[in-house]
Amino acid sequence: MKLAVSRAATAPVEAPATPPTPGRRHWAHRVVSALLSLVVVLLAAGFAVAAYSVKSGDWEASSVLSGSMEPKLPTGSVVIAQREPVTSLKVGDVVIFHRPDEPDRQVVHRIVAITPSEQGPVLQTKGDANRTKDPWHVRPDGDTAWIVRHDVPYLGYVVTSIRTETGFRVLFGAAAVLIAGGVVVLLWRPKKPTPQTTTP
Repeated sequence: MKLAVSRAATAPVEAPATPPTPGRRHWAHRVVSALLSLVVVLLAAGFAVAAYSVKSGDWEASSVLSGSMEPKLPTGSVVIAQREPVTSLKVGDVVIFHRPDEPDRQVVHRIVAITPSEQGPVLQTKGDANRTKDPWHVRPDGDTAWIVRHDVPYLGYVVTSIRTETGFRVLFGAAAVLIAGGVVVLLWRPKKPTPQTTTP
């Protein structure tokens, strides 16, 4: 007599599903986080360098609030000047000085003539957009003068506006929102998808 042997039907075992690769949202989040971190580092480094330079007395920043130096220095620009010996001054340099008739007012104009004197060089200045020379002569105080080396367009409007109470509040609020948003982006991490497995 033959014995019938029954074979139990076994279902194929499925391998665990591999977790899905990060999608576009994960990739975009990483890029935004990296860029934001880089911006924060660069801003911090820039503020540190600027603060040190200004505190050391080697650099000076001033706003251009008139069109007398256009188109070279448009209204609203900020000029960055370096303190240098008066012996290095030459015709064509753009300098920052106080008006002799209004000592509280700063002027950013170009040197058009230099006359030697026993007390030091006497400067004749003029705005690039002005038809005539300035009605005064400038004698630098001490042995140094401020010579413009760099300019940043339109930043002067920001510098001028934050001197007012309303402008300062707006800038402070915008900075707080940007900082809060940056912290959220840096700390937020998307949930990783849970791997799905099947049982026999």
